[in-house]
Amino acid sequence: MELQVEQSGDIERLTFAGELTVQHSDKLRVSLMRTLDSVNHVFIDLENVTSVDLSCLQLLCSACHSSQKLNKLLTITDKRPEIFKKAIEDAGYSRHVGCASTINKSCLWIENGN
Repeated sequence: MELQVEQSGDIERLTFAGELTVQHSDKLRVSLMRTLDSVNHVFIDLENVTSVDLSCLQLLCSACHSSQKLNKLLTITDKRPEIFKKAIEDAGYSRHVGCASTINKSCLWIENGN
């Protein structure tokens, strides 16, 4: 997993490339939590991700819930690779409505819905 971080004011963009798998889950978790601690809006770019597994989907979901509790915004960019969309579907995370447990009923798994 490769990670590029860009910050502009109170916004940070995390651009991931390569594998988002259990082998890299600790780095993903640390990156997400550090970013949520330091800015109010986090953009996650997964366009160049080549593999995704359930552990990383769970970390992204957890980070979304944490951002809600902190009154912050976590957004996945619209350019989602097919491998990411398939991982969401295979994990049973596909949604058509927002998450009932979030404040604004948003959900990372809905494109244009986060």
